[in-house]
This record gives sequence, C-alpha cells and structure tokens, in this order.
Amino acid sequence: MGDTGLLRHVPGTGKRKAFWIAVSAGLLAVALPIVFSIYWAWKLNLGNQIDFTASVAKEVLRKSSEGIEQMERITATLARAGMSDPCSLESLRLMGTLKLQSDQIQAVGYVQDNMLQCTAFGRHNIYLGEPSFVTPLGSKVWSAYELPTLPGSSFLILAPRARGYVVIILPKTFLDVFTDDAHMSLGLYSLSAQRVIVSRGKWEPQWLERLGNAQQVQFVDKDNFVVIRRSGKFEFASYVAVPVVKVDEGLYRMAAILVPVGVLAGTLLALAVLHLARQQLSLTGALKAALKRKEFVLHYQPIVDLQTGQWVGAEALIRWLRPTGEMVPPDVFIKAAEETGMIRDITTQVIALVGHDAPHFFARYPDFHIAINLSTADLESHATVEKLARLRQQIGARPGNLMVEATERGLMKADIVQRILSEIRSLDIYVAIDDFGTGYSSLSYLEKFDLDYLKIDKSFVDTMGQDSASSQVAPHIIEMAKSLNLTMIAEGVETPAQAQYLRERGVQLAQGWLFAKPMPFAQLLEGMAASHRA
Repeated sequence: MGDTGLLRHVPGTGKRKAFWIAVSAGLLAVALPIVFSIYWAWKLNLGNQIDFTASVAKEVLRKSSEGIEQMERITATLARAGMSDPCSLESLRLMGTLKLQSDQIQAVGYVQDNMLQCTAFGRHNIYLGEPSFVTPLGSKVWSAYELPTLPGSSFLILAPRARGYVVIILPKTFLDVFTDDAHMSLGLYSLSAQRVIVSRGKWEPQWLERLGNAQQVQFVDKDNFVVIRRSGKFEFASYVAVPVVKVDEGLYRMAAILVPVGVLAGTLLALAVLHLARQQLSLTGALKAALKRKEFVLHYQPIVDLQTGQWVGAEALIRWLRPTGEMVPPDVFIKAAEETGMIRDITTQVIALVGHDAPHFFARYPDFHIAINLSTADLESHATVEKLARLRQQIGARPGNLMVEATERGLMKADIVQRILSEIRSLDIYVAIDDFGTGYSSLSYLEKFDLDYLKIDKSFVDTMGQDSASSQVAPHIIEMAKSLNLTMIAEGVETPAQAQYLRERGVQLAQGWLFAKPMPFAQLLEGMAASHRA
C-alpha cells in the first residue's frame, strides 16, 4: 500500500503518540480476552469453591445425623429392654452388641447423677461433672471430656432424653469427611441449646444469624466463604468455612499462566485456556482426564505371615500421579469417582496394571497372592467377573494367587453381591471382607457370604492392649473370625507390641509400616528376591 502522506504531516511527538496508540490498541485487543477470562475464571473458582464447601457441610450433616440416629436406636433399645440393673452382665453384653452394629459410636454406657457407672467394657464409676450443656429436650452433652482411662483423648458424651444410657463418641467422627484441608473450619451446632457441639477451626456466632428459617444458606463474609445447613430431622446444623484467601491464591496462579499465553496466542487461545481452566476447576473433569491419560499407578503393600515374617501377599493400592509429580492419595478422589460413576473405570485400570506388572510373577512365586479392592459398583456388575477371569488367564494365576477385597458398605445389596462373589470364587479367586466392624454389618454378614479372609481395621489395631473404650473390639472380631474359620489380616500394624498381641491371639497375617510401606512393583520384586536368597 502506498504512502498516504498522512503521517508525514504529524509532528514528531504526534508520531510517537500515534505509535503508542496503535501499540496500546494492539495490546488491548489481546488483553481484553485475558481480562475477561481471568474475571470468568474467578467467578467459576468462586462458584466451585462454594459448591465444594456446601458438599462438605452436607457430609458433616449426614455423618452427624447417622450418629444421632444410631444413638437414638441404641438408647431406645436399652430402655425397652427394661433391665433392672443397667450395669448387669446381660445389659453390658447388649451394649457391646449394639456398639458392633454402629460405626459412629465408640462405646455405650450408663450414667446416673452425672456418674458414668459402666460401659460395655465393665463398671467404672467415673464422675463426669456437670454437663457442658443440656438441650431443651433434656439431653445432656459433655463435650471434649477426657476419660481417666484414656488420657490425652477427648470424647463427646451424649445422654439423650434422660434415659440414663449414654453413647461415647470421638468428636472427629462427625468431622471425618472427604477433605483434610487444614484451612477449612467445620463443625456441628445445636440450634436449641445455641451451643457448638463439635468443631474444628474458627466459629463466628454472627454466622448463625444468616440461617433464619432457611434449610441452607451460603454467603461470603469479610474473611470466609461460609455454608450453614440445617438438619431435616434433628435440632442442629452443620457449618463449613473456607478463607477467601484460598480462592485468591488460585486466581493468582491462574493469572500467571493466562496472561502470557493470551499475549502470545490472542483471543482464540485465551478462550481455549478459559475452557480448560473451567475443566480443571472440576474434580470430575480432572478425574476424566486422568483416566484418559492413564495417570493412575499401583503401589503394593506387602502382607506378612506373623509367625515366619515372610511376605505372603500384597495389596494393590491405587495412586494418582499427576503430570506435576504430585501423588494424590485415594482418600481425595475415590469418593468422587464413586459419586460420578467412574469408580468402575478406575478398577478396570487397576486390573490392567496388575496384568501389566505380574505376567510371570506367580510362576516364580506360586504361594504369593495379590489383593485387589472392589467398590460397591464393581460388586454389583457381572463385568467385574469377566475382567477378573481375563486377568487370571493373562497372568497365569493359580488358585489363591488373586484375592478381592470388599468393604462392608459394598455388601448392602446382599442378593446381587452374593451372586457376584460366588462367581468370583468359582474362578479360584479368594474373597476378603475389608474394614470389618467400621460399617453396618454384623456377624450375620459373615455367615451369609462366602468369604475366605477377614481384615481387621487399623482403628481397632491402634487401640489393642490399651485401656480404652474400643480396645475390646479387636478381640471380639478375632473370635468371630475363628468361629467361621476365616483367615485374618490385621491392617495398620506399626509397632512390635501390636504384632506380638495379634500373634498371641492367633491372627495369621498382617500389613503395616512395621513390615513395609506401599511400594512400586519393581521394589516388591527386589524384596521378594532378597527374601528368597536369604
């Protein structure tokens, strides 16, 4: 294009001005999409943060409601039993039975004149003092009470409706949800007593003013995103608060990426990054991408024979290895995978990874077994049987070389699951019930299903040999397993004293950091080779 001569008539300062206007316009053309994308990313980040906070509040309420329902059921059952002596041997046995049927309750007992006279573990006569507060319905609450028999641990003691019977709960039970973010505050609030029952982190009384008669409110105060959710059955509400600064930090990290990319690539690339950012803000999207990219890996935790110390098996544990090198533990993503229906895809990848790792393993170590965890969805699908059958053929597994682990929660649809487990056992694959005693099952579950192994949960192993409310649970589970001829595996063994305790009581197998941490398959092979050379 020829010179129009227009610029020749602009003084030097005018040329410089036109140049900078043109440069500014060019930068603005690139910058506007970036500014918009950052603003939109902030809105998405805010919305997702509030949604996530609401889901945590809902989970706190769900666990608390389950705990209260279990308390009501237990104390009502004891009251209906009409024991003339609430601390009689018959009453203590009933307390113990009811405790085993409840996953939120650590102990059941009887209180009279603020004196804890007994629990399922015997007579105590512990003076509790005046309760922290009494609800308008007459329920007494001792919060953060430290039992003399277990110094250093605070318990929540609830005595509903002046029945005399009480339940003893670890406060963290209600707050043990699917996130352990140290910056997040959460708790349970009694609306009738206007008192916090259990809490972690900060609580501002003025937050409750926002609830009014609503079922749920969510708002931003000067420091926090807050969600308060009212129970539909009971007179309490849950609350969760997340500092605003956490969202700001996410925004700053995103801006550091979007601005240079937008300058280089323009509006189209900026919009594409916005779309990707939206996906990254969703755990569901991240999981889908991880499955597509096969970001999941297996670590194997050895299972040892308590008599010989030999490695006789290993549990295949799924881990999420992000491209950044960050290792995401299963506690973070398994629940989300179950809720979104992706858990079966994860199990498919676990089975594929075992097939990749161990094609010739059992030919060399025929007495070894590898355990694979199955979800509730896996236990209700015949496709699981087909996948395991292909795996068994692929790696040349002999009877007992493969084991599946099913949690109590996965056995709820008994008829369907029983058929699937029977088909799995017909493949000479053994079946273990995992975390027994932490869910809703009881001895009837052990009798109904065809099982080979019973795993003792770490929470019970931790209290063995101690003078605590739950220290007698493990011996009861051990005796039940013996009566049904189930091989036992103790989880989370960390001290020689725990191993000796289990060994003396006839527990055959164990796993835990005392013996070995979860490791890549190559390291498992090295350990096996070393033990066989020895």
